[in-house]
Order: sequence, then structure tokens, then C-alpha cells
Amino acid sequence: MIKRCIFHGLLFLLFARAVSAAAPETARAEQLPLFQKAAKADKERHDFAVSKGAKFLPTPDGKSFYIIWLPLSASPQKPPPVVFTLHGHGSWAFDEFFLWHPHIAEAGIGIIALQWWFGEGETPKDYYRPREIEKIMSSILRSQKIAGRTVLAHGFSRGSANIYGLTALDNRSEKFILLTVANAGKAGADFPINRDIASGVFGPRPFEGTLWVTYAGAKDPHPDRDGIPGMREAQDWIRRYGGTVKLVIEDEGDHGGFHRNPANVKKALEVFKQLLAEQAAR
Repeated sequence: MIKRCIFHGLLFLLFARAVSAAAPETARAEQLPLFQKAAKADKERHDFAVSKGAKFLPTPDGKSFYIIWLPLSASPQKPPPVVFTLHGHGSWAFDEFFLWHPHIAEAGIGIIALQWWFGEGETPKDYYRPREIEKIMSSILRSQKIAGRTVLAHGFSRGSANIYGLTALDNRSEKFILLTVANAGKAGADFPINRDIASGVFGPRPFEGTLWVTYAGAKDPHPDRDGIPGMREAQDWIRRYGGTVKLVIEDEGDHGGFHRNPANVKKALEVFKQLLAEQAAR
């Protein structure tokens, strides 16, 4: 009896220690000034994420946070495919979670939304750079046991402008990304990572094997950068360096038209699910 009590006591201590070790991680995210600023600025969408059971975790470097949500049916040992998304300029991860959640929940897909803007300023130093994003993304995906080639990488606006570099970096290392959605933002020629791609730092075909969906709206206020002319230029740029554009979505929408028209999101997810099925059949 004494031995049994000691054994049960040790089990309880181990359980308590595991809980106490896990709890601060979430607490630290919510204690970050950046998280508090984001939650206050985007309260309605923050509350939406809470209501859906999303978790808020600090980035590995402790400078920012990310939102993660997986379906209740997800197995910790074999988690589902996920959307990894980058919000637009001067925005919050809560926005992308709010916009994506209804669609991915229905499809049984998880989501990771990174807060990659530091909450003030609009210069490159006020955001994570693509190389930093790739390291953070890889660390998160490894910690969550997400399998390779099961990620839909999405970027909106300025997030889209950075998704090209992120995809090139992932393509030469971890290869987590199966499909990239460039949403209303071409690859800016003045971005250092894009200059590296164009100058051959990544080799002649850095997008070899990468698969893409692009979106542009006819009413985008910056057509040559984010609208139809700009995104057609982006498609040519992707192909020039070896990528394959699986789907081009163009409609009468404005800058945020991808999510405002549910049919657009459905089309992109259908491509993703088809690619997953083809991969599973091999």
C-alpha cells in the first residue's frame, strides 16, 4: 500500500510538473506587449479566436506570437495539413485566422497565423524578414509534428510580397510547403530576398517543384503591384524560376477580394486537397 501511494504520488508530481511547464508558454504569449496590443486593436477577431479554441504561443525567439488551431479530431501523432498564413501590412494575425477559419474548419485543415509585424512602423525592420519567417515556420511545424509537403503557405498583400522568398527558402531546405497562395501582392524587385532569387543566389530554378495559386481583383487600388497586371507579372516571375502556377484566380474584387468571395477560397483549397490526395496515392 505504501509503495502504491508513493507511485501514485510520483505520477501526480510528474503530471503537475508537465502542466506547469506547458502553461507558462501560453501565458508568456498573452503577456507579450505585442500580443496585448494586437488583442486590443483587433478585439472582435481576438475574441473570435478564443471562442474557437485557438492557442496563442510565443515565437521561438520570444519577439512575437502565433495563433494555432487544429481540428478537435486531430491526432497529436499525425496532425492534419495546415495553412501557414502571413497577414498584410500594418495588420494582425487575428485577421487571417478569422478569414480562414470557416473554410479550413469545414475542410478538416489546421491553421497557423504568424504575427510577423511588430506592431508599429512600416519599414523592413518592423517585420520579420523571409529568412526569419522560414526559421520560425520550420520550428513551429517541427514542434507540431506537421509532415513535409502538407502545408498551404498563404500571404496577403505585403505578406504575399514576402511569400516568394519564404517559398524559395523552404524549397531548398525543409520542403514543408505543398502549395503557395500569393494573394494580391507581387514579388517586389527591391526586396533583398527577391534580388537574391533573380541574381542566382538560390540557383537558376529556385522554384523548381513549387506549386502556386495567385489571386488578383480588378478593383484593386494598386493594379500594377497587387491587381491583375501585377499578379500576371508575378505568375511570369514564378514560371521564370521553375515554379508551376496551378490556378489563376481573377475577379471583380478589390484588394481583399480573395476572402470576400468564398468561392475563391474554395477553389484554392480544392487545389490543395487534390495535391494532397495525389501525394498520398504515390
